[in-house]
Amino acid sequence: MSNFGSGSAAVLLRADRLLPHADAPVLEDGAVLAMDGRIAAVGPWAEVSLQAAPDVRLVELGDHTLMPGLIDCHVHLAMDGSETSTVSELTATDAELACRMVNSAGRLLDAGVTTARDLGCRGALATTIRDAVRDGLVPGPRLQVANAPITVTAGHAWTMGGEADSALEVVREVRIRAKQRTDVIKIMSTGGFMTAGSRPWHARYTVEELQACVEEAHRLGMPVTTHALGVEGIRRAVEAGVDMIEHCGWVTESGSRFDPEIARRIVERGIVVCPTMNTACLPDPYFCPWDERDALIANLRAMREAGIELVAGTDAGIGLVPFENYADGLDVLADAGMSTREIIAAATHRAAAACGLDAVTGQLATGLAADVVAVPGDPTESIDVLHRPACTLAAGRLHWCPERNLAAEREGHREAALSVRRQLVVGSGRIG
Repeated sequence: MSNFGSGSAAVLLRADRLLPHADAPVLEDGAVLAMDGRIAAVGPWAEVSLQAAPDVRLVELGDHTLMPGLIDCHVHLAMDGSETSTVSELTATDAELACRMVNSAGRLLDAGVTTARDLGCRGALATTIRDAVRDGLVPGPRLQVANAPITVTAGHAWTMGGEADSALEVVREVRIRAKQRTDVIKIMSTGGFMTAGSRPWHARYTVEELQACVEEAHRLGMPVTTHALGVEGIRRAVEAGVDMIEHCGWVTESGSRFDPEIARRIVERGIVVCPTMNTACLPDPYFCPWDERDALIANLRAMREAGIELVAGTDAGIGLVPFENYADGLDVLADAGMSTREIIAAATHRAAAACGLDAVTGQLATGLAADVVAVPGDPTESIDVLHRPACTLAAGRLHWCPERNLAAEREGHREAALSVRRQLVVGSGRIG
């Protein structure tokens, strides 16, 4: 249930614990006062409560921790992650897609996500949904949007629009995105598993074409992120100077192969990687098509050890990756050796910085957006509690998260998931 609107109503949250920043000590008996969509006060209850008006809405949460709202750097609101379908062709009308996107945005709030980056939608629908959420017309997290990604003819996600086959055409597509008022440019450096025959290990743009994209986007004040699964596509994207890499799967035709020299250049250039870990990457059922799970975890460990900045993002919306299962991706980061504090940072202030929002959100501090999630227990001791958020404030708008039976959900998920990996691999052209 959401109480959405202008965000102007004052809300006072109180819980047994407060974690204002991923690296901060946990405070006992903490509180957050939100007014006009921003944090008016944060800290010990004894201090914050003195600053609240007598008629403030008080929410007492007891044995919970108040912490910064979670950030998902990679979602697809127009897709339905509860379905087994993995094709990228979207045949629904624009009105139907808009309704689906509104529903998806609400499901992100159910997961404690208060900021998300939509990285692929047909046409300019995502801009409309972003603005509707911002204006309080529909509930959802703060959104950054890319609209249709730029891709070669018949390339990955071509059905969304945005096909471009030369540097000049790529620049034109960047300018169209600026006209649509997008927040970020997404370009497909490689094929993808969800578009039949596009070959995830094949590089699709030259370094010069990618550089044209980056230069024009930066001239117009927009960052560039790139879908890059294959090793050569990753190399070209790094050479071109993109700001972020999505997936970074180190894929070859015969499996994955981490390249330490490319990783070194990623670090040198300050490029952030969103590895898009999600439900598909859990050990049971594992259906990520990039490689076997041991190889996927090894690549994550290698990127972390190389010093690459990793941020949380799930690719939610693709087949059997529901929006409300955000924390599944954090479990995979834990399996790769990241500490609870590192994971919380990757899901909050580091993700905010990667999205250019570090002056807006990512921590609980006076003057920042009132983006808060309340979780049971202490997340610095176990990230398991991030699977069960109680409520969120998203720009000061209160949303109560539904209780969930995670064990039952996963049991029902397993049989369908086992067939998805084969669909993805066959569709990519790797086998069959």
